[in-house]
Amino acid sequence: MRMIALAAALTLIGAAAPPVAMNDVQVVGSHNSFKARIPAAVMARLRAIEPKLADGLDYYHLPLSQQLDAGVRQVELDIFADPAGGRYADPKGEQWAREAGEATGFDRAAMLRPGYKSFHIPDLDYLSTCVTLVRCLTEIDRWSRAHPDHLPIMITINAADTPSHRPGITDPLPLDNKQLLDALDAEIRSVLPGKRLITPDDVRGKAATLRDAVRAKGWPSLAAARGRIYILFDVRDAVSDAYRAGHPSLAGRAMFGWYPDDQPESAVQIVQDPLVDGAKIRRWVTEGLIVRTRADANTVEARTHDLSKAKAAMASGAQAVSTDYYPGAPDPLQQRFVVTLPDAAMARCSPVRVAGGCGLRP
Repeated sequence: MRMIALAAALTLIGAAAPPVAMNDVQVVGSHNSFKARIPAAVMARLRAIEPKLADGLDYYHLPLSQQLDAGVRQVELDIFADPAGGRYADPKGEQWAREAGEATGFDRAAMLRPGYKSFHIPDLDYLSTCVTLVRCLTEIDRWSRAHPDHLPIMITINAADTPSHRPGITDPLPLDNKQLLDALDAEIRSVLPGKRLITPDDVRGKAATLRDAVRAKGWPSLAAARGRIYILFDVRDAVSDAYRAGHPSLAGRAMFGWYPDDQPESAVQIVQDPLVDGAKIRRWVTEGLIVRTRADANTVEARTHDLSKAKAAMASGAQAVSTDYYPGAPDPLQQRFVVTLPDAAMARCSPVRVAGGCGLRP
């Protein structure tokens, strides 16, 4: 009996660890990753009218490829439907900048062409390092193809598609519209065809629902996900419902959606405040979901050097910890506030899913 027990123990010691899956990894990401610096003339007007808003918008980013060079592996793109072209071609802020004699580099020609645009707030925070969705995705894809062994890149696509009710601000087109959503998928696939994308179909496999798949079978292995991209669709409920209509468990769709965790399409969650919802994030991560959360917001933490939200985000195990202050990010506040994982890492195995840690190539 002792020999049998010893043999069993040796077998366990020598057993290979289970392969790391793509949802076992935690990375640093960026928020509003496309955002360029607001022109000085526009910022001056904002400070006079809405100083709190001006403070919250006083950050911007490196071009997407430079963020990826810095180790960022999650980016966020805001989108605005513009099927006819020209809806956002004459922003009020650009008029203010011209009146002040300020050159902005605004690409009006691109804004006149049909297709989804990528910027933050119509008329006010309207400059972008990649003014169209196709340009943003193309820049990410080129970087990815040049670094084919990279950790999977998560792209969060956010659509603020309701009126702001600010006087003189252009209203966005509502996205709870099948034609616009099909066009969005088509734009994505025009840049990221075939196996470039990890899709809901890839993850669901033969499971009855996407929800069942991530909780039972799990996500693809990290080895299979390297060099690829996956997209989370962050929108209001009516748009999420329109996106899955006719596509049960998001069959045939290009993106994962954000749905309540009892729904068949539930595979990812987006959580704004890990200090409030850290336990919920940990539960979801343990169950197999992928979660994106934030380390800071609206420059608040940067102004006070407060890392409490960042530390809560990391401890929660959330796969993407999003910040405006990754290493090398522009620092208009001159606060030298930087968010990384422990030991200045930009990626590690999730402390919730792989308690012993692991070595990762970025």
